[in-house]
Amino acid sequence: MPTASVGAAARLALCGVFALAGHAGASGEFHVRFYSVQAPQTFLDAVNVQFRIQSSGGGTAQYGADLLADTRQQSVTARYSSGRNAVQVQARRQVDRARDTTALSGTVSYSYSPTVAPSGVAISSVSTYYAYSGSESPAQSTQVHTGGATMGVRFTDTLTGSVTGSATQVGVRAGTFSSDQRSASLSGALNYRRKSLSVSASPSVSVADGKTRWSVGASAQAALRDDLTLSGTATVTSTSPATASADLQYDASALLGSGTPRGKLSVGAGVSVTPPGYTVSGRVRTTVSPNLSLGGSASVTPATRDVTYAADASGKLGSVYITANTSLTTRPNADPALSVGASVSSQAAPMFGSLSAGYRRQGLNQSAYASGTFGYRGGNLDLTTTLALNATQHAGPASGGLPAAPGPWQLSGSADLTAAYAVQKNFDVSASVRYEPGSSATTPTRLRYGAGLRYRF
Repeated sequence: MPTASVGAAARLALCGVFALAGHAGASGEFHVRFYSVQAPQTFLDAVNVQFRIQSSGGGTAQYGADLLADTRQQSVTARYSSGRNAVQVQARRQVDRARDTTALSGTVSYSYSPTVAPSGVAISSVSTYYAYSGSESPAQSTQVHTGGATMGVRFTDTLTGSVTGSATQVGVRAGTFSSDQRSASLSGALNYRRKSLSVSASPSVSVADGKTRWSVGASAQAALRDDLTLSGTATVTSTSPATASADLQYDASALLGSGTPRGKLSVGAGVSVTPPGYTVSGRVRTTVSPNLSLGGSASVTPATRDVTYAADASGKLGSVYITANTSLTTRPNADPALSVGASVSSQAAPMFGSLSAGYRRQGLNQSAYASGTFGYRGGNLDLTTTLALNATQHAGPASGGLPAAPGPWQLSGSADLTAAYAVQKNFDVSASVRYEPGSSATTPTRLRYGAGLRYRF
């Protein structure tokens, strides 16, 4: 899917989007913002357009689309489903003029859910997709084409399966150098479930670089008692030693009192074998209240003396779901690795959207990110923040017998805060602040201000 193809897919999706905009029962918004610009930016750098539409959900056909366009990136997503058919188109283009690079990506997918007979062998689902990603720069161009299809089959009420095939082509051009690589894979799954026992097998074979590789995986789970579950997995491949794992899960809620309902407290232990070593782990989880769950775990790998501690919490505050997690991994003669993550999400008024953030540190190397869109809608006021920030810091070189020192932080992406106020039933005026960290000497850090008009329908 070269540039013309991505543009054609976007134009096709847009034609459908605007055709749907006039359809009764649709809701959405059209938002135009103008940001402040600094040389060498031009008027086009000031314009930002967003369009969103979705069906009301009252009919058999469901559709939706999202469009974003400015000089740095253009993206469109369109989805449509009717009866047992569903189609989705995505296209995205990103431009970095400081580095003179352009990145393109696109995906087209289709799925079909046929009518399944009450009994006997039947096809239960069919899906297919095509995806493209590529980048262009003065020094190099890369194109990746991927396509595949999956079919689900029901053999009996207790036996189901699926088969998936995919193929990939990777092309790289750099000066007089060129490379084209192709690969293909075929995989399947067979699942058996009856009462408290479930068993599955998943063979696969792939061909790449003229070499054939295969693997076979198997897993099983059985309820030994109402409060005790045993599960295990095993994998054999043509390129590495076999691996296996076993896990025991116990609902220990009764330890909190005879009247404690199940699910309040659970503990588990497991062992996984990856030659030449193995890892032993244990975990505990408790549901403090219907809106708060806490968990913790620890694992040890004797061969390397790796020890990993992890903890997580999840809960609900009003209409907002909140999750947080952290882990610490230690190893002799190595810096400990610490990671922390959190996310908030809501699909119910007055909050909407999702936002996630994370941080990782090992020695003098650090990284952090914040991404997503989250907002508040109440009365005539609408507040929205959109984050796409990444930060990294690496250790600088050691010199003069002195140890390495932390290097400078590298920050990329953007952060946007928009406040919209309804001046009429369907019209809003908006004000925005956008932070754009500089990615090079020619693109300094900018704090841009914007004003816009939004029409809601």
